[in-house]
Amino acid sequence: MDFTGFMAAFALAAFWVNTLLIAGAGWSECAGLRRRYAFLSRGTGARRGVVTAAGADGVVALYTVVQVGRSNGRGPILFHDRSRGSRVLGGVVALADGERRELAEGAAAEVWVSGLPRAAACPDTASFAGALPAATRAAGWERRLELPLRVGDTIWLAGQVDGELVIADADPRRWLARVTWWTAALVLGLLVVAGACTAACLWPPVFGTVSKLGALAGLVAFNLFQLAGKLHHDAIQPPSLRVVDGQWPVPRGR
Repeated sequence: MDFTGFMAAFALAAFWVNTLLIAGAGWSECAGLRRRYAFLSRGTGARRGVVTAAGADGVVALYTVVQVGRSNGRGPILFHDRSRGSRVLGGVVALADGERRELAEGAAAEVWVSGLPRAAACPDTASFAGALPAATRAAGWERRLELPLRVGDTIWLAGQVDGELVIADADPRRWLARVTWWTAALVLGLLVVAGACTAACLWPPVFGTVSKLGALAGLVAFNLFQLAGKLHHDAIQPPSLRVVDGQWPVPRGR
């Protein structure tokens, strides 16, 4: 084997090591999601109910994201998350089977809520103008996003109180099932693409047109796999841990 052939074999080996590491990480995450799904499905599983009584201001549970926004004064306000947290304020949930479940104030739980993109969006031009002066300072502009679950809301309870309780505004098992299948499909897709690139690289004659195109495809896939792995890891975080970040674009006419 000449030097060119040696380097080609080395590059192909590195490509597969990278692919298998990413696929292994994805499969490990898939297994973790399946274990979480199985835990939340034990016993009666996720139970739907309606909040009939709650603590302060009729809020039974609250999900909070604290963000800091910064701008150079001419462009958008860019946000990054400083902290995220779930809090149970206490209340009573009337479950669909007739049982009444009491949630104690301060109980350990994860609060899963939808609507974060809407809550994080800029409401109007006046809000942007009001936030911009503080956002241009070194400390930035701090804001608090609060998404409550209130009296009258339909919620799901899954898991165990003081164990791994999830309070959500949608069935958490559906979300877990969806991201688990998505993760498995992504892992299989990576292997299929890597196999296709390898087959093209080895297509005779080696270093012919098809082989070179396969090598180019492998180089592109090598970089895209790493990006896909990072994006996937962020996307499958539970709603209580998901990064919000975001930005307020400059309003038109400014």
